[in-house]
Order: sequence, then structure tokens, then C-alpha cells
Amino acid sequence: MAEVSLVLACSHSGFLYSDPAQWHETRARRSQRANVPVDSVEENLAKFERCMQAFATLKSKLEAARPDVLLVFGDDQDELFHFDNLPAFGLYLGDEFSAPPRRGDGAPQGATGAGGIHIDARVKGCPPLARELLEGLMNGGFDLAFSTEMPEGARGMGHAFLRPGYYLTPGYPIPMIPCFINCYYAPQPRAERCFELGRAVRQIIDDSELDMRVAVIGSGGLWHTPGAPESYLDEQFDRTILQALETGKGRAAAV
Repeated sequence: MAEVSLVLACSHSGFLYSDPAQWHETRARRSQRANVPVDSVEENLAKFERCMQAFATLKSKLEAARPDVLLVFGDDQDELFHFDNLPAFGLYLGDEFSAPPRRGDGAPQGATGAGGIHIDARVKGCPPLARELLEGLMNGGFDLAFSTEMPEGARGMGHAFLRPGYYLTPGYPIPMIPCFINCYYAPQPRAERCFELGRAVRQIIDDSELDMRVAVIGSGGLWHTPGAPESYLDEQFDRTILQALETGKGRAAAV
């Protein structure tokens, strides 16, 4: 029988994959509100080290869970899906997928590489479980898009799915099922609908007769407004979500 062996979440912010000594240079190229706090270079370095320690903790927990497959929930930021076809939810059912290739000038395509770090990987999929999830969710009233091949051929999988593995599963040895959620472009699915999707996914895994351990990874972030004019942080929103997760009140995080 299939089982969920671990559930974890982490950020896929490009700052986590770049030199913290250069964070101010990146920040200076972006529009932001005047009252957004600015850390010193020393504070940036300390925060980066804390983040690396946190990734090490997650990596240790993932290794202890011994998953056979990773089910990763993430968004797509105009990488595989565009306004000619932008699904609210989608599953990848293919046998494998790759990271974006480098351009002729050596820079990575798309948004997977950041700060000189380039992810070069081919990752196995898990079609048997992916199909069970697709069929189970469809039968449960969720109308998902799906793909058995990479959209746009060789462009590569989006950064939300590959970045966490850079620290958590170096070399990408564990098969992965990407589950796309449009949480970037309006109109997005409601948070309550996403909560319901998560509960349905858990039930499908629990009911599956496949003999595999499944680690579920949420790849994303809390409040952020990348690329928006006068970007800012809503720390109270972040604390509310974190408190709901810490106390096991998932539905409270979906309102």
C-alpha cells in the first residue's frame, strides 16, 4: 500500500541560490516601497546561513523518510504554460523531464538557474502513481490538465520543481511527480479549493495499492510580490499562515 512518509515545504526563491553578498545588487534593480526594511550585508549572510541549516534539516528528514517518489506542488511563472493555455491545476505524467538547457552564451534558459548556479539534471517521473492521482482527482470532481510530454519540447521543467532538489536531493535520484498550481496569474484557484485538493490527494495515496513511500513537498513562498511596482512584504500574513501550519490548522491557512 502507498503511504505518505513525509510532508515538507520550502521556498524556491532565487536568492537562496545566489551569493548573499550580491543580494543588494539584485534588490537595487527592483521597484519597492520606501518603507520596506533593508538588511545589512552581514545580516544577509547570517540569514543565508540559517536557510542553509534549515535545508540541511529538511534533507536529513527526507533521507530518513526513504521516499520512493516525490510529489511536488509548485507554480509555473510563464515557463511551461502561457496565456494561450494556463491551467488552474495540472499533473505531469511523463517518464522523465529535464532542467532548462543553457543558452549559447552559457547562461541558463528560463528561471531555474540563479546567481551563477545552474541545475543540470534529468529527473525520472512516476507515471503509475501520477495516473492514479489524475483519475482519482477527476473522479473526485477536480478537472485537471495533464501532460505526458514536456510542453515546448526541450525547454525544461520550471524552477519551482527543480530548485528544492538542489539542496534536498542532490543529483535528483528520486522520481518526481510535478503538480502545477496556478498561484501566480489571476484569476487563481481559491485557497479553499487548494486545501480540498490536498485532502483529496492524501486520500488517493492512502487508498492506492501501489507499494511506495511518497514524500510531499510544497515549493513556493509566503507573501511576496516579485516584479510588481512598489513590492512589499506583509509579515502579518506570513505569521498567520505559519501559525496555522504549526498548529495543524490547514483550513485556517486557506481563508
